[in-house]
Amino acid sequence: MNTNFKDVNFGSADGGVLYGSLFGLYPDIVILAHGKVFNKESYYDLCDVLLKNKISSLTFDFRGYGNSKPGSAGPNAYGEDIIGAVKFAQGMDFVKNITLLGSSMGGAAVLNASKLYRPSEIKSVIALSPVYVEGVDFIDLPIHYMGTEGEQFAEGIKKMYVMTKSPKTIHLFRGSAHAQNIFATEAKDELISLIISYLKDENINKNKAE
Repeated sequence: MNTNFKDVNFGSADGGVLYGSLFGLYPDIVILAHGKVFNKESYYDLCDVLLKNKISSLTFDFRGYGNSKPGSAGPNAYGEDIIGAVKFAQGMDFVKNITLLGSSMGGAAVLNASKLYRPSEIKSVIALSPVYVEGVDFIDLPIHYMGTEGEQFAEGIKKMYVMTKSPKTIHLFRGSAHAQNIFATEAKDELISLIISYLKDENINKNKAE
């Protein structure tokens, strides 16, 4: 049983209540946003690995998942939850750098929310198999796009990568696994290694599809 975390709760930007798990008290923290068919626990294995690399993480349930409740913007306003998570992280004294990582639906949520932030507020964004969103050219933050070559959102990922004007990378693994399912494939170790390298500011100039 995983006991490396502290149970936390915080408000979404529109007054909802979100429940999450906080791993570590290190100054570098990544906020983890899950996909549609997942929940906060689906990131626990990754959180443990990050903890061993002295990286804190906050994984939480979106509104309508677990015990999390929506606010005034309704059941699908997941960007409001990201904003709430960022504000919560900013309020913790030990936090110095915040990174956003979202998968599928969560990937779209972090990209949409990222339009509101400056590099002084958010270090970077990692979008794992993100659902396509408009307006990524308005994001000022470094963005790391990831996914698989054969998944349904691959073309959208490549399109967003081309549109992105801020520092960017893209890495498409072999196969067709989607979002957090990639952690259950042979690409798992490479995926985690890349995530850690992005969190440690490596590979940001690697501007090519793989």
